[in-house]
Amino acid sequence: MISVVQNFICTKKKRLELLESEVPNMGKVFKDYEFFVNYNIKHHLDEVYEIYRKSISNLNFYNNLEHNWGLVTLSMVEEIKTKYTMIVCEDFEYRIDYDGWNEMMEEFIERDISYMPIGRLWKYTKEEYHDRYEEGKKLWVYSALNSPGSSLSVDAIYKTELLKEKLIDLMNYQSQRFPVHLPHHYEDVFHEPNGVTMWGEDVLCAIPKEIILMHKQEETETYLNKFGG
Repeated sequence: MISVVQNFICTKKKRLELLESEVPNMGKVFKDYEFFVNYNIKHHLDEVYEIYRKSISNLNFYNNLEHNWGLVTLSMVEEIKTKYTMIVCEDFEYRIDYDGWNEMMEEFIERDISYMPIGRLWKYTKEEYHDRYEEGKKLWVYSALNSPGSSLSVDAIYKTELLKEKLIDLMNYQSQRFPVHLPHHYEDVFHEPNGVTMWGEDVLCAIPKEIILMHKQEETETYLNKFGG
C-alpha cells in the first residue's frame, strides 16, 4: 500500500551518528514497506549503506550522483507500484511505534486521503489551526483548499500518481531561491498560490493529531553545514 522514498547526503559525523540511532527505529515502524533510497554523494557511502542494510528488510539502495533532487526522486517514484508514496527525512526522531502507526494509517486509507504532511507537526497540530480541520480518531482531516501549510512538503505521504505529477511538473522550473539539487527547490516551486490549495476542495488531506515525528533542526545537514558541527 505504501512505499518509502529518500534522497539525501550526509557529510557530517554528527549526522552519521543520528542515522545510526534513528534509522533502526524507522525500520521498525515501517517494517512492512519497501524502501527506495538514494544516497547522493560518495562521502560516507559504505557507512550509510551498512546502516540501512542492517535496519531495512526490503531495501533498494542507489548511489545516483545526479545533481538534481527532483529528477533523481522521480526516477525512484517511477519504480513504485503502491498506491501511496511517503517521502520522509532520514533523520527524524520517532515518537510512534509500529502498532500506533498502523492504527493511524487504517484511518488514513479508510478516508481515502490524498496528501498528508508529516513534517512541522509541532506547528500544524496547534489549536490555532483546528478550526480548519475535521476531527477524526487519529487524524485532523481537511480539504486541500483549507491547507494550513504554505507549500507542498518533501516530508509527506502522497497518492503516488499525485507525487509523480508534481515531480514531472518540477522539471519545468529553473532554480529560484534554492538550487535544484536541494529538496527546498520543490517546496519553493510548489508554494502558495502554486501549492496544496491548487488541488481544490475535493482533494482530501490530513495531518496526524499528535507529534509522531520530530526533526531536530540543529542536526540537519543544512544547519550543520551553515553553523558547523
